Amino acid sequence: MKLSLKHKTLISVALFVVIFAGLLVAATFTDLEVSHILTDKALPDGAYLADDFFGVFFEIIGSAAIYVVIAICACILFWFALKVVPKKPWNYILAVAFFAAGVVAFWFVFSDIYKYSIEHILRDAYVTGGNEMLRYDLIHELEDKGAFIAVEVLCALALNALCVLTMKNVKVETLKKLIKFVLAFVVMAVVSNVLVMIIKVPAGRMRYRAMNSTVGQAMGGFDNFTRWYVMTGNNDVFDSKALFGYSDGFKSFPSGHTCAAGMVYAFIMLIDVLDIKKTWQKACIWGGTVVATMLVAVSRIVVGAHFFSDVLMGGTLAFVSMIIAREIFIFKGAHLKAVFGKGYLGGDDTDDTPCEPAEEPTEDETVEVEEETTDTPAVAE
Repeated sequence: MKLSLKHKTLISVALFVVIFAGLLVAATFTDLEVSHILTDKALPDGAYLADDFFGVFFEIIGSAAIYVVIAICACILFWFALKVVPKKPWNYILAVAFFAAGVVAFWFVFSDIYKYSIEHILRDAYVTGGNEMLRYDLIHELEDKGAFIAVEVLCALALNALCVLTMKNVKVETLKKLIKFVLAFVVMAVVSNVLVMIIKVPAGRMRYRAMNSTVGQAMGGFDNFTRWYVMTGNNDVFDSKALFGYSDGFKSFPSGHTCAAGMVYAFIMLIDVLDIKKTWQKACIWGGTVVATMLVAVSRIVVGAHFFSDVLMGGTLAFVSMIIAREIFIFKGAHLKAVFGKGYLGGDDTDDTPCEPAEEPTEDETVEVEEETTDTPAVAE
C-alpha cells in the first residue's frame, strides 16, 4: 500500500519524537555513569585535557565541518555570480567577494586545528608553580604568531582555489538549484548555532573534565554534577579562566562541537535539490552524515568535554534546524500543507483541493444574455 505524504510525514515525526525522547530519558539518568565509562583511561585523574588519540583527534577537527560547508556554499555562489548574474561588473565583484568568503571559511578550519593542537601539545608542558593562567597566556601567544597565521591563510587560499576549480563545470541549471541549498544551509547554521550560544551561558553546566581537574576536585569534584535541564548560572558566579586556565569550564550544555559537526546534515538536502534517485547514494549520504556527527559526539564524551545529554541536544539542534530549513526552501511547506492543509500533496486517491469559485459574468455578457432572452418567441400555452 502506497502511503500519502501526510501519512509519511506523521510517521516520520512520530518516529523521531519517540527515538529522541527515549535517548533523552536515558541520558538524563545515565549522564555521569556514561562519562565515567568513556573517560576511563582517556582522561587522567586531576587533568582538564585528555590524552586519548581518538578523543583528541576529533576534538581538533570536530568543529571544522561547519566551516567546510560554508566554504562549499561560497564556491557555489562564486560560480553563480559568474555564470548567472547578468550585470557587469557586479558579477565579478560578487565573485571576488564569495571567493574571499571561501578563503576565510577555510582559514577558520586551519585556525581551529592549530588552536586545539597547541592546547594539547602544551598539555603536559611544565608551568612554574602549576599556574594554569601562564599556560593559557602561552597558548594565546602562540596562536597570535604572524608566521602561523600566514601559513594558515596560504593553506586556506590553496584549498579554496581547488574547491572552486572542482566546481568549474557545474551547469547553470544545477547552480540555480544549488542556491536553494545555500539559502537553506544559512538558515540551518544560524538557527542551530545561535541557539547553542544562547543556552550555554545561562545553563552554566560544569564540564566533566572541569570536575575531574585538580581545581574541580577541590571544589567538590563530581558532586557539582547537575542534570541538563538545570540552569545553574555558574558563568555569572565563577571565572572559569582563573580557575581552570580555560574559559569554557561551565559551558557543557549543549555541545557546540557536536552542533558544528552536525552541519554535515546539510548534505541530506542535496538528495532533493539534485533529485538523487539511486538508493545506495541516498543511503551513503544519510549514513555518512549520521556517522560523522556521532563520531564527534562520542569523542566529546571521551575527552570529558560533554555529557551524553549535551551531545544529544547539540546534534539534535543541527538536525531539526536542517529539517526546518529544508521544508521552507526546498519543499515549500509541502509536508506542513499535507498534514494541516485541506489539499493533500501526497497522491491521495481523492482530490480534496477546494474548487475555485465561478467567475461573475461581466456587464457586456449580462447585456448579451438579456438580448437573447428578449428575442426568444413566446410558446403558446
